[in-house]
Amino acid sequence: MIETFLELNTLCKGQVNFVTGAAAMKKLIFFMVSVSVLGSLWGCSHHDDESSAKSKAYSFDKAISKGDVVYLSKVYNVEKFDRFLANLESKKADRIRITGYTDEGDPIYKDLKYNGEEISYSYDNSNDAFGGSNNGIRTDRCANVTSEDVQDGTQYTLSGCTKNDSEMSYFLLLVTKK
Repeated sequence: MIETFLELNTLCKGQVNFVTGAAAMKKLIFFMVSVSVLGSLWGCSHHDDESSAKSKAYSFDKAISKGDVVYLSKVYNVEKFDRFLANLESKKADRIRITGYTDEGDPIYKDLKYNGEEISYSYDNSNDAFGGSNNGIRTDRCANVTSEDVQDGTQYTLSGCTKNDSEMSYFLLLVTKK
């Protein structure tokens, strides 16, 4: 009699778990479909650039000590820029950060990463308080750095870029004549 009760109890528990399992499965399927639909909607509304991102600002002195190529009235760590240009010429991978500052003292970061074939360029004006509504990090891929002799020295810009985004500056820096 006890064995029959245990078998019946086990059978009933199995039925209850099956019913609970089916309900749980329906909830799980509904949840997965909902997440998929929401993910698709978010994915379609997300822009190719990363303009909503914000980087951490640091001072002029910190930028120089970190090894950034810094430009204001003159260029600091210019030897790092010269090395980058030499590595570009010899198709050797390299990377640099060029940091400029607005009149108000807000940093603008320009990261260049060369893989031996092309330059991945990241333009970050996310800390520019007066930069307008399109502040953030924007990216492009470029073929080369070009130089142009101007009245005050040599101006360097990126060229052969895929997007030519009007919201980005492709100007890198101006090395003044000595």
